[in-house]
Amino acid sequence: MSDERAERVLDASEAAALVRDGMVVGLSGFSYQNPPMALVREIIRRRVKGLTIVSGPTSGIETDLLIGAGCVRRAVTAGVAFEQVVPMAPAFRRAAERGEIEVWECDECLWHLALKAAAWGMPYLLWRGGVGTSIPELNPDLEEVQEGGRRYLKVPARPLDIVFLHAAEADRFGNVRAARQAYLGRSFCERALALACRGPVVASVERLVPDDETLGSPERTLVRGAFVVEAPWGAHPGGTSGRYAPDLEHYAEYAAAGEARRKGDPQPYQRYLERHVYGPEDHDGYLRTIGAGRLEALRLGAA
Repeated sequence: MSDERAERVLDASEAAALVRDGMVVGLSGFSYQNPPMALVREIIRRRVKGLTIVSGPTSGIETDLLIGAGCVRRAVTAGVAFEQVVPMAPAFRRAAERGEIEVWECDECLWHLALKAAAWGMPYLLWRGGVGTSIPELNPDLEEVQEGGRRYLKVPARPLDIVFLHAAEADRFGNVRAARQAYLGRSFCERALALACRGPVVASVERLVPDDETLGSPERTLVRGAFVVEAPWGAHPGGTSGRYAPDLEHYAEYAAAGEARRKGDPQPYQRYLERHVYGPEDHDGYLRTIGAGRLEALRLGAA
């Protein structure tokens, strides 16, 4: 028997090939931070359909782009927004208004509880938050019950078939880590998604690091045993906490194209998809559409 540890490195196309039509897919990201965009674009190029996306809990362009490309049947998230750019992401809004996707209405607590139930192998968990609101009317599976004279919501488990994360770094054995200089918290929803997943967890990372770096600072490890894809600038146009800021100009360009489509002109959004998703052969090709100068201006510490 070999004592060698198995490396867990994939390329982006291998990672995206794990996705099948109809899967329940977990996506990391918190607003502008750490969306796995290099992997999302690769998934879209495979033209998969019927996905249930569990993202966020407050999600952004990673979810919106999948919806806009026609890959999504259902969205499980507390919101899809671009904060100061637009209050509601355009493809999500359009698809929800037209009834093209189902939306599991929830707040961030309900979202986390659904994942926690899956992680614990429970069919549901009871939660007092949301009692007396219209949330059960919007989601029939959020049943209101009484236990011991108190009213609760039964929050059903949301087990995931596969999860895609983005983080600052990982070693070749699947230990995924936050940056030492993380500026908005080290962890968002990565652990919650990974624990609720019954299939593979895949993390794109800014760089691969030696194993001894992981051993030297275990407190920065977010997830263990993931498959890893080295993808510098892999969150763009989102930011990676501790590495670079989000590209808000790009968000504004995307939002304008999406809003035009929502109002009846599909051409700007289709041009966006052709330029940034379908046109580039891979992640390196996408980065060339953005330009090295623009990317470097986003790096933390840049003048």
